[in-house]
Amino acid sequence: MEGIRIGKIFGIPIEMHISFILLILLLFVSGIIFGNLYIVFYILLLFFFVVLHELSHSLVALKYGVKIDRIMLLPFGGVASMKDIPREPKKELRIAIAGPLMNFLFALISFLILYAFNKVERLFPFFMISQTFEFFDILATVFKINLILGIFNLFVPALPMDGGRVLRAILAMRIGFLRATELSAGIAKIIAVAMFMIGILSLNPLLLLISFFVYIGAEQESKFIYISTLLSGLKVEDIMTADVITVSKDMSLEELYVFMLKHRHMGYPVVDDGRVVGVVTFSDLSQIRREDWGRFKVEDIMSTKLITCRKDEEVLDALMKMNRENVGRLLVFENDKLIGIITRTDIIRAIEILRLGKA
Repeated sequence: MEGIRIGKIFGIPIEMHISFILLILLLFVSGIIFGNLYIVFYILLLFFFVVLHELSHSLVALKYGVKIDRIMLLPFGGVASMKDIPREPKKELRIAIAGPLMNFLFALISFLILYAFNKVERLFPFFMISQTFEFFDILATVFKINLILGIFNLFVPALPMDGGRVLRAILAMRIGFLRATELSAGIAKIIAVAMFMIGILSLNPLLLLISFFVYIGAEQESKFIYISTLLSGLKVEDIMTADVITVSKDMSLEELYVFMLKHRHMGYPVVDDGRVVGVVTFSDLSQIRREDWGRFKVEDIMSTKLITCRKDEEVLDALMKMNRENVGRLLVFENDKLIGIITRTDIIRAIEILRLGKA
């Protein structure tokens, strides 16, 4: 799931999903057409608190040593991408409730200010958006936004939402993390299907969108936890290929094609005087027309960006690095010397073998 980076907070990248950007543009254009920009302001206010919500999760997670890759803003909220979810239920529980607690805190502060100035009536009608920028009306909206965010996230037991993580943490105390994930993901899918049906019947496109993201999120969460459990403890050196086949940067593309046909690998490190200077893949070769292969050498099409890892790294970390960098292989170096290569195919093969052992 790719997004557009808009900045960093506490070193954590904040990204906007393209669907959220389109939603803001749609609301902005409709606001101009109908002469109502209040809705745009309150949507931006909503996502300001969504960012604070996800930051609350992230800061507690960082306290437990969990690396946060990014916070992604989506049409239905935000998602903090954690490198490794804590397998200890109490830690996950604390991380999960941090976001809603922040929302409830802002809701409480807003309500107390309104109460102190005898402006509680500004909260009603509850589901009506104020058409002014008066301070107490904005404060009333802050209360509503945070109360709804807190309740929606905490009390809807659907992964990857906070309620789903709370449910998993509670279940994991009794039946283990993997089984708890499977059960929580199953419940989330049922809730997503119910949301979808309600969205169809009520002609609510936002609910349809939320149901889609909840279902996909639950599926991805379940698969990720299953794969990470299988790969737990497996190191790169356990499955990497130590006898690395390399090609020369001066090899013609005609020669490269014959070489690939012989060795049947999809990518090769490129060397020059014994030093690795790049990587060339089947994809690189396929970008050049067949009749032009005689005119180019490997150095003309290779990538000079070397995506590497260490032999003692976790295989799961290597897989996540491949996904982030959108590559199919990593070069394994030790003391500036190429000692191996690990590919996505190696990892898939290891997962299949480990799955058989768990059956």
